Amino acid sequence: MPATQNERVRAIADGEVVAYRVCQKAIDGGSGTPDSNAGFVLIKHSTETGDGRSITFYSLYMHLLELDGYTGLGVQLNTLPEYLRTPTPEDGQAGGGKKIYRKDVLGLPGRCHGQMHVHFEVFMLPADFNAYFGGTQLDNKGPATPTSKDCWGHTYYIIPADQTFLAKPPGTDSHNKLHGVLFQPLQSGTNQGGALHVESYFHKGTKYTSTWQVGSDGVRTLLTPQPVSESGYEYSMITRATQLYKDGPNDGYELLRFGRILADQPVLASGAANTPTGVAPGVAGNPHPISAPGPRTTWMRVTFAQGQEGYIDVNADSIIKLSDADFPFFTGWQKISEGNTPFSDDGLCDVDQLKKIVDVAPQATNANESVDDDALSSYVKGHAAIREKLRGFICEAPTEWNSAHND
Repeated sequence: MPATQNERVRAIADGEVVAYRVCQKAIDGGSGTPDSNAGFVLIKHSTETGDGRSITFYSLYMHLLELDGYTGLGVQLNTLPEYLRTPTPEDGQAGGGKKIYRKDVLGLPGRCHGQMHVHFEVFMLPADFNAYFGGTQLDNKGPATPTSKDCWGHTYYIIPADQTFLAKPPGTDSHNKLHGVLFQPLQSGTNQGGALHVESYFHKGTKYTSTWQVGSDGVRTLLTPQPVSESGYEYSMITRATQLYKDGPNDGYELLRFGRILADQPVLASGAANTPTGVAPGVAGNPHPISAPGPRTTWMRVTFAQGQEGYIDVNADSIIKLSDADFPFFTGWQKISEGNTPFSDDGLCDVDQLKKIVDVAPQATNANESVDDDALSSYVKGHAAIREKLRGFICEAPTEWNSAHND
């Protein structure tokens, strides 16, 4: 909470008002004195997050200050939208499709049982949740390359065990160039005994790549304490695509960035080329045909063992290609729902249950810790690993908007 009560509560995004309640005076929260505020605003948000993917969610702002309290704080009511300056019926008022915009003022922080407090939620309805996440890889421990064109954020590759990595791509000349593009000599080898999880992203023109080796028990070991950087790679991708993929540079650009082509009508053919065999003795041909790089071959440098890097074709069908749009499990995304939730029916988080979910060593807790907000806050703030894991939680939890949980 802010140090002063005149800090504005603002909308987090554009949307439309579903319902709201404006109170002239504070209410009795049970102490016999007007120590609580019942004002609220509920907003519906709809937006596009990618190619043909829309998401609908809600934001809820509760315990907004009563109108009579503005005068004592020296805040003018005209800082509010006009419809929030007038008391509503006790049960609230339907929003009627009123538009709201990001950072619009909704009110001032109020009180709950005498304490300065604003209850804030961001949530989705089950149908909206399923419509958006149903086509992703959320909670899928065996993901596959998606067929959708939605691809954003970081790119991820799952490389099966025992793949061959090359010191240089086939066809490089004596200057280590392939079609005029320099490929720094690396090392050849295989990722024996374990799959690899590879993360790739760009920042200020530099390409960064991190690699984890996956053990038979599913435990991931980081092979790159610092991401491998390729300076200027992003800025040179158009040139690289033009030189490496002369028949389809636009397709080539997507291959270099995503490892796959997202275009609806790709130009580059799929599959590898093969040298022809001889049809009969003495007839030209190769009696031992070999697979040659195909039009979509995409050589990427990847760490495949401790201190060892090599090149591999990430466009190969055996390599799974994902992005943040897929919510892959190994990046920390996890759906917390009925049966594995730390929330009880009162909407409060139980610290012991939280510890079980994030798989940390249990510690002694007070008997009433499950309802102690301060204990929960202290626990989360004191454990960086917990905070990192919580970032990927998508939780199904009781909401204060549901009157079934009211005492």
